[in-house]
Amino acid sequence: MIELSHSVFRPHPAAGTRPIRQQGMAVIAALIVVAAAAVATAAIMERQALLADTLVGEKDRAQAKWLLRGGLDWSRVILFNDARRNAVTLKDAIWAQPISGLEVSTPDNKRKAYFSGQIEDEQSKYNIWELAQNGVVQPAELAVLESLLAGLGIQTSLAGAIAQRVADTQAGQNPEPAAPGLRTTNDLMGINGISPDIAAILANYLTILPQKTAVNANTASAEVLSASVPGLDLAQARDLASQRDRGQWFNSRGDFFNRLGKPDIRSGDHIDVSSDWFKVTGEVTLDHIAVGMQALLHRPDGGLPSIRWIKD
Repeated sequence: MIELSHSVFRPHPAAGTRPIRQQGMAVIAALIVVAAAAVATAAIMERQALLADTLVGEKDRAQAKWLLRGGLDWSRVILFNDARRNAVTLKDAIWAQPISGLEVSTPDNKRKAYFSGQIEDEQSKYNIWELAQNGVVQPAELAVLESLLAGLGIQTSLAGAIAQRVADTQAGQNPEPAAPGLRTTNDLMGINGISPDIAAILANYLTILPQKTAVNANTASAEVLSASVPGLDLAQARDLASQRDRGQWFNSRGDFFNRLGKPDIRSGDHIDVSSDWFKVTGEVTLDHIAVGMQALLHRPDGGLPSIRWIKD
């Protein structure tokens, strides 16, 4: 009889653990798949939430822009009614009163927006478009700008650079302008020496209108009046502006020059007492969205003002 060794029937040590290891690997793989799916799901949900926020933001922005356009239309009506009632353009008129934080609500009062806006008389400023004609700088107008800059305490050498920048926007001997057009004084910051601070100061005294315009003596600053009327020094201009702002408005161009008390100063086309050009600045805040806008309006012969340009 053959004696069998016990070792013949002894199982291999790894034989019993192989299924356990395979099960462990399967669990780990499953956990990895679940984790990857969770990460992917979270990423998808995050993108969807971001997309939803973007859509809501764009919707609010669009609504804010519509509110701004409503404010712009309101400005046009205000200016139209002012022209019908008044032969002159005055600083104390309804159009000149700024609006700050005007609440605009939906009919159900669930949402509220806040509107702020202001209308500026652009003919209270010096129109730098007149510095050049057909691409050629005009010396007489250059002298006006130099006088204005001197009154503001700004280096007068900038006047020549500004005049040349204006000339470059006009078609002269060449069929195409040498530089892009100008809308606001911020467009002058490409000129060496004009910083954002100086541009902000100039915005109160300079404008850019697409045609020859007169300065409105009823709304212009003393600095602009002095520069626009040869022979009128700054002290006299300040005295006139002070009288005007106390209610002694100018009824006509002749009234302005008569009150100067200087027969040697001739009445010219640089001065008027009414305005046709206005700038509207507005901002609407809707929840966390704030949208701003500027627009240039032209009121021809007292008619309904037209929009010449809009800048967001």
